[in-house]
Amino acid sequence: MKTKLLIISSSLLSVVAPIKPLIYIAILAIILDTGFGIWRSVKKNGWRSFKSRRLSNTISKALLYTLAITFVFFVEKYVAADLVAHFISIELIITKAVTLFCVFTEVISINESFESVTGKNILKSLKDFVTRAKQEADKFKN
Repeated sequence: MKTKLLIISSSLLSVVAPIKPLIYIAILAIILDTGFGIWRSVKKNGWRSFKSRRLSNTISKALLYTLAITFVFFVEKYVAADLVAHFISIELIITKAVTLFCVFTEVISINESFESVTGKNILKSLKDFVTRAKQEADKFKN
């Protein structure tokens, strides 16, 4: 029985091996968001406002993101692969897009926490920086 279970789990892990980095990236974003959320909570209301109940939401979010990425991977790999390959030559593009959506959701949350504590909007600052860099590059070309 142990041998069969080991074979099945090894097979499943080898099938999902291509998405392990994507799952790690999503979980890293969740960890960063959790850190910024704790920082915000402590800075705004002190350590008494920190509740372990809110940390349990982090576990369920990590599980949800992992399951979503895995589900989309299976659908893309075994159902929609031929159809998608006719239009786009990037491997696992839908799975990567779902991962990007998960990470972007966390980046927005990190930005909200950072702005709440410091009053500075990271995304707006980044957009302004890119706009200025593009203007400088255009000046340099002319």
